[in-house]
Amino acid sequence: MDTHTLPKLSQEEIDSPNTPITNSKIELVINSLQPKTAQDLIDSQSTSAPFPVKLFQKIDQERLHPNSFYEASIIFIPKPGRNTTKKENFRPISLMNIDSEILNKMLANQTQKLIKKLIHHDQVDFIPEMQSCFNIHNSINVVHHKNRTKDKNHMIILIDAEKAFDKIQYFFMLKALNKLDIEGTFFKISAIYEKLTGNIILNGQKLEAFPLKTGTRQGCPLSPLLFNIALEVLATEIRQEKEIKGAQIGSQEVKHFLFVDHIILYLENPIVSAPQLLQLINNFSKVSGYKINVQKSLALLYTTTVRLRAKSERPSHSQLP
Repeated sequence: MDTHTLPKLSQEEIDSPNTPITNSKIELVINSLQPKTAQDLIDSQSTSAPFPVKLFQKIDQERLHPNSFYEASIIFIPKPGRNTTKKENFRPISLMNIDSEILNKMLANQTQKLIKKLIHHDQVDFIPEMQSCFNIHNSINVVHHKNRTKDKNHMIILIDAEKAFDKIQYFFMLKALNKLDIEGTFFKISAIYEKLTGNIILNGQKLEAFPLKTGTRQGCPLSPLLFNIALEVLATEIRQEKEIKGAQIGSQEVKHFLFVDHIILYLENPIVSAPQLLQLINNFSKVSGYKINVQKSLALLYTTTVRLRAKSERPSHSQLP
């Protein structure tokens, strides 16, 4: 992370989200929640959100969260059509204190105002005014362009991240926030993730709490944005690595498009570029927790004489994380 240049915010942009928490901001978030949740919150208060305002203002002043904000009850939702006797076929969902969810949603709203300054336009999911279809369209254009070239010597790689939201290390995520000049502004984000705990709910029983060190909380409004920011570190390293040659489209070099936990990469001269890419991802995985799901990843090799399509086989540990 220290050897590559990440995006920076201006001082004005850093200061812009630091406006006081007001009733109107809280009401805006409450109204965006699920209808039943929002109505329950509105009905439970005789006036317009006075308690959350006082609570959040106290958090802002003391820079300390209530213990309940660090806690999450974790339930496991089976993936449709999967074998429920295997743990990897369940998706963990974090159930949080509703005041914590309101605060996280306000932080997410603030972060979204600046996220396009921090995230390159080749990463589209959960980014305001961006859609996955943009990258799909661009990917099709790249493939059509390369198919028209006579001298083919390139590779297209589809990378699937294994349990992407669950494996990112907290210390790496917080370092990325600090590197992007966000941590000082959004101190609440780092404060929440520094001492999270989880209670698994199994067969209706809440098990003993344990500390959480990896993963963004699925169900938390901040999670997709935090994952995007962490993944932007890898994307930036790939863009700036000169030994990794991307597809040349006119004067533009295209190396990858990102879809949440999937990355499509375009490599020229893959005999040189591919080992450099794998080494870079391996180094990133060691510090971040990111891991490739080799069973779901795919590589297409194009040469002048052969076009090979094959499922990626499990590589040696020296090649892939």
